[in-house]
Amino acid sequence: MYIIYKDTITSGKGNKMAVKRIVVHCVEIGDEPGSLHKFLAKVASANVDLSCFAAFSTGGGRGKVCLSAKDPEACKACAQEAKIEATEAVGFAISGDDKVGAAAEALSGLAEAGINGIAASAMVCQGQYRMLIVVAAEDGDAAAEVLGAEA
Repeated sequence: MYIIYKDTITSGKGNKMAVKRIVVHCVEIGDEPGSLHKFLAKVASANVDLSCFAAFSTGGGRGKVCLSAKDPEACKACAQEAKIEATEAVGFAISGDDKVGAAAEALSGLAEAGINGIAASAMVCQGQYRMLIVVAAEDGDAAAEVLGAEA
């Protein structure tokens, strides 16, 4: 996921990171071979272009997918048409220079503010980390303030 941001903020530790607030939809799927593929194929067949997603098991044969579409309304319409219950959440796409502890540093403000994450995913590419953090909709503004993103 390559995201270029116009503005960067400086974390409490003095490191620069770019933060973009995004709309995220969370859905439950089965947790069995092919479930994620089937779901993503359905999203693709509805011509929904994704920016990013995180998927994980929630136990008991169920899983959760948190995804952000370039057109959030198209994602919502796809879920409604497929009769899939989607919960809206708030996500933050964060990037910065890779270094030991970069993710922990990015998450420290949320932890200190008592804001719980629903999902997170990160990767490093060409010396830069890219991270997705998802929080409950009701925590979105507080998380945006802590992370320095637009509310």
